[in-house]
Amino acid sequence: MSTGVSRRRFLGLSTAVAAGAASSFLTGCGSSTAGKGEAASAKVKLPAYVPFTGVKPDLPPNAKGLSAGFLSYPKELAQSVAKVPGDGSKVSMLTEIWVQPPLPKGSNAHWKQVSSKLGVDLSAILGTDPGYEEKFPAIVAGGDLPDLMWIPPNQGLQHIAQLLESKMADITEYVSGDAVKDYPNLANMTPAHWKTAVVNGKIWGAPSPYPALGQVYGGNPKIWAKADGFSAQSTEEFMDKCKEVTGGNTWALEPIYGNAVSVLSQCYGAPNKWGRDKSGKVTFWMESEQYLEALNFVVKLKKAGVFYPGDPKMADAYLKLAQGRIGACVYANPTGARKDTRTNDPALAAEILIPFDADGAKANAHYHAFGTIGYTAIKKGSEKRVRMMLEILNYLAAPYGTKEREFLEFGAEGSDFTYDDKGFPQRTKKGKQEVEGLWSGLATATTAPFVLAPSVFPGSHGVQDVKDMYGVEQELLRTAVQNATVGHYSDAYTEHYGRLSTEANDLVNDIVAGRRKISEWKPFWSEWGPKGLDKMKQEFQKSLEAGDA
Repeated sequence: MSTGVSRRRFLGLSTAVAAGAASSFLTGCGSSTAGKGEAASAKVKLPAYVPFTGVKPDLPPNAKGLSAGFLSYPKELAQSVAKVPGDGSKVSMLTEIWVQPPLPKGSNAHWKQVSSKLGVDLSAILGTDPGYEEKFPAIVAGGDLPDLMWIPPNQGLQHIAQLLESKMADITEYVSGDAVKDYPNLANMTPAHWKTAVVNGKIWGAPSPYPALGQVYGGNPKIWAKADGFSAQSTEEFMDKCKEVTGGNTWALEPIYGNAVSVLSQCYGAPNKWGRDKSGKVTFWMESEQYLEALNFVVKLKKAGVFYPGDPKMADAYLKLAQGRIGACVYANPTGARKDTRTNDPALAAEILIPFDADGAKANAHYHAFGTIGYTAIKKGSEKRVRMMLEILNYLAAPYGTKEREFLEFGAEGSDFTYDDKGFPQRTKKGKQEVEGLWSGLATATTAPFVLAPSVFPGSHGVQDVKDMYGVEQELLRTAVQNATVGHYSDAYTEHYGRLSTEANDLVNDIVAGRRKISEWKPFWSEWGPKGLDKMKQEFQKSLEAGDA
């Protein structure tokens, strides 16, 4: 198991850089169909949710985003696909990988086996991070599109709605409502997973599920032990603890100020990127009073000297946390925090800061993540061809504990992997060369919902890590709020948001660093209203109200 996305992409997806991007960039293309699709997108019937029952987890998931938990590897693997999905034809795929590329198709025995299992001659263009945002438009411009194309929500891709309408297959009738039951592994995905694949009132692809919980502070427990643990009930207590652990060669927090404001704004009850007030009016988190309060608090933390005195874009903060130089860093989700600390120090188990109530109003709320890293669309073709592609995607979405999933992720026993002393598959040298990179690309295209398993976490404490993170997820879900605009669209977003996010984050850094005054914050948003923010909110408002009707 791997969470598989880089820190750069993770934090971009989770913070202001990609606010609203899970959906809104999809129609940011000036397409005449975009506006017409607002009401339909709000009302489209999402696929039914039918959880896979072939393997029973030790800790059950739920539709709100709680991950299934396995304390051991299933002794008997289930079969989730009854027949070979393909018809022997050639199938091409564009996707992204997050590890070293695999051996090329011609010299990769596992790749040949994947083709055989799928019943097609599979070729794949494996983009890398960074680089996918350049590769995707280049392939589109070339005109000869792959059969399957992964579309991410956070890489600024343009003209997606036009591309979908003109070149890709509308799969709504094949997966909407109970129709998805023809593809049981795809039906194992929750409605929240499918929302990012809805554009102009149509469903365009199979989702790429990802952990549903969002950004958190993860702390080095050895550092926070002197402050009675990494937790707080108020801003005053958090400040006091940060001061207490700061000293010598240790500082409480990493110096990525934008992420600090993002996580701490949860404590003040700011919207999850895009929200709606009591009257139903669309609000943007960074111009909210709650965000400003969080920014004020981060300025106070900076003046108190609790941030590591380094580059606010520092790339080695996680390593410095493991070394005891930094007490806490922002991670994309709690599992990522625990996994990373175990990677850098197997004896280190990150503590997760649960959002505390900053002002006594019980407004604290955790921000749900998007729950996917995109979806894979299918090139237009005959119904038979499109359904075959859905069968292939259904195979790729095989759940944890199935024969298909083990094969895709680890290959063939003996040559590609062996079972360790706890019964979990571990890749051999050959498996790392042939399987790992291809699996990364296939899992990016689509995969089953994320599960917590001991093998996710390096070291010998995996069972406890599963129990701990399952408990943390339960805690976070008690107050978790969604981004109100997921599944809704704004043309203005694609046109303006890149510049807005850059300028806003630069201003956050300058204010916290003391180069600019906090009194400049509100005027910045007043200036940005007519430059595009008002239009974004108007377009989201229209789409949301269409769904209300």
